[in-house]
Amino acid sequence: MGTVSELGKEPIISASALEKYGYCPLSWWLSRGKDDKDSPELVKGEKDHEAVTSDLGGIVQDESQAKIFESVVLWFAIAATLISIIGVSFTMEVGLDIGMIMGVIALIWVLAACYFLYKAETMPKGASTLRYQRIILIFALVATVIGVLSVTLLSDFFVPEVAQILQAISLAWLVGACYFLYHSLKRFELAVFKRRKHKVRHDITYVDSQKKKPKLFVSETYRLSGRPDFILLIGEEHIPVELKTGRVPRGPLFSHILQVATYCVLIEEEFGIPPSHGIIRYGQVENEIEYDKGLKDMVLKKAHEMRKVLTSGGEVHRNHNKPGKCKHCSRRSVCPEKLT
Repeated sequence: MGTVSELGKEPIISASALEKYGYCPLSWWLSRGKDDKDSPELVKGEKDHEAVTSDLGGIVQDESQAKIFESVVLWFAIAATLISIIGVSFTMEVGLDIGMIMGVIALIWVLAACYFLYKAETMPKGASTLRYQRIILIFALVATVIGVLSVTLLSDFFVPEVAQILQAISLAWLVGACYFLYHSLKRFELAVFKRRKHKVRHDITYVDSQKKKPKLFVSETYRLSGRPDFILLIGEEHIPVELKTGRVPRGPLFSHILQVATYCVLIEEEFGIPPSHGIIRYGQVENEIEYDKGLKDMVLKKAHEMRKVLTSGGEVHRNHNKPGKCKHCSRRSVCPEKLT
């Protein structure tokens, strides 16, 4: 297969090219540099594929924004608590009308906040529980209520203007905390819905998309490259996942195994930790492909074969006797070895 120093002078082989070669070497050769946009099946497959990766990217975006809103909730709640405590220290007697108004406003927002806290508690397992934010927000609610009641009930001191201003500011910050908590919960609900839809449980660290191409993984050691459809973080392992649209085969196809194994090689070099497996998903059917030395050697062997074909000027042939395979091949019309 060639030494590492020799490979350094060889062309880089992509995971998608390896998949095509594994499907049929002749089909791969005929498809080099060609655009398959004229194939209705491939166009539909790309649209279905992009719809899934768009949802997966949405999970990452929704969860990221939800965490930002969590932080905002934290600071708003802390501010409401501190301002309310300061208000208590400056509390003086306030007229009954003002006290009643402030009490009613406080009660309304307490009820609203309790509703949002209930929503947080009933979020499905697997979503963030917002534990620390809820605890802080509860303390903010209690402090605000105490501050408002102290303005209404205490009559031993008398500087009402300061107390009124501070309690109004405290309530405003509490309103802000509730607003951002609401948006945080909505983001998490969207992410949970998409996770359930696509049966994704673990953290997503990478998503490929036609709209916004992410980093291309490149192995200078083995002269390979590729972009997995997405990567899951399971423990300390980065697990590549390849999505396949269309019909669901009885088992994972060799060409698809070759492709996901190539991603495993790339991830091993990128992160320094070999993944225990890769995943091929046909619709809702998930297949785990164990990654070991034998599979890695298979990838390197096929890549070596492809390089030999490239240097020999196209000495390549069909590798199967399956008419059905030829029938669905995008290069059938120009293939000199097609089966009838």
